[in-house]
Amino acid sequence: MSSTPHTLGWLGQFVFADGTTIRVSATGHDASFNSQTWTADKSFKGSTLKSQGDGSVPDGEVTAPTAISDAYDAEDVYAGTFEGMEITLFLISFDSPSDGGMQLGPYTVSEINYDDRGKIATFEVRGILQKAKTITVEELSVSCRSDLGDQRPGFCNLPLYPDDVARSTAYAVGDYVRVPDSGDYHNRMFRCSTAGTTAGSAPSYTYTVAATTTDGTAVFTAEEAWVRSGVVATRTNDGDFTATLTETRADTINSPDDEWFNGGVVKWTSGLNAGLYNQVRQYSHSTKRIQLWGTARWTVAVNDTFEITPGCDKTFAMCLSRFANSINFRGEHLLPGRDFLAGAGT
Repeated sequence: MSSTPHTLGWLGQFVFADGTTIRVSATGHDASFNSQTWTADKSFKGSTLKSQGDGSVPDGEVTAPTAISDAYDAEDVYAGTFEGMEITLFLISFDSPSDGGMQLGPYTVSEINYDDRGKIATFEVRGILQKAKTITVEELSVSCRSDLGDQRPGFCNLPLYPDDVARSTAYAVGDYVRVPDSGDYHNRMFRCSTAGTTAGSAPSYTYTVAATTTDGTAVFTAEEAWVRSGVVATRTNDGDFTATLTETRADTINSPDDEWFNGGVVKWTSGLNAGLYNQVRQYSHSTKRIQLWGTARWTVAVNDTFEITPGCDKTFAMCLSRFANSINFRGEHLLPGRDFLAGAGT
């Protein structure tokens, strides 16, 4: 690029995880580059990006364009709209874009900052070397290294959210599905107990625990779901409320088990917080009181609905007694500890 610095300008490409792409120009006018139109945006700036030749991770800030700061807000951030977003910058000569340009990125968004109006102001970004700098090996641990419900091979694999049963689909013994009934799962999931292929049209499923339903040539057995549906009954504040909620296993394992949902997750399914998540700090089984870490993002109202998952303290004892899932425990609970080492030779 033979142009002087006075003819150089930034182009920015913002690609969301769902493929939505926003292209903007900081050259003061629309630009045509790479067979694409880049819309002039006075807010957008390449800002303080830096990259060194010592192998360190390129990082910096990108000022959000008006196309993003005006169209999205904090609620979209909490809802995960920007997860997986990639930002690619191009430095071009705005007098002659056809000469090509210097590409920076793609960068991944690591943090989003706001201005004093609550609008998205800047994106903190990290370069492609960030993944190379990330430690990807697992360390020995007495506690489980898997998150509850992680479906990757060799991890937890507890069926928290099985897929809805599909039509004309083959299922193997042990596969789990959920069957909606006018949007209600009735706190049940279904395990395939006889391999086969589901029918083209849905039969009427029996939601009684241990009852079987024949669907085509496959047979499914109803089981208690790990994820439970709840409705806000009374509200103290946006982080403290009681609920209409049933979990019979909390009655029988530890009468009552006031820790069943401690550390679990509430997923709001209606109301202002629909689609957002909160972690449970404390649960009382006798009163059905739920206290969150912090508060919900928006106002919690009586009759708001939610789904809630049980908590897991990542110990082998809980994995065995509560979830009967010790075969998938991803930790070394028999690893000798400090007490063993201190007593060596005695």
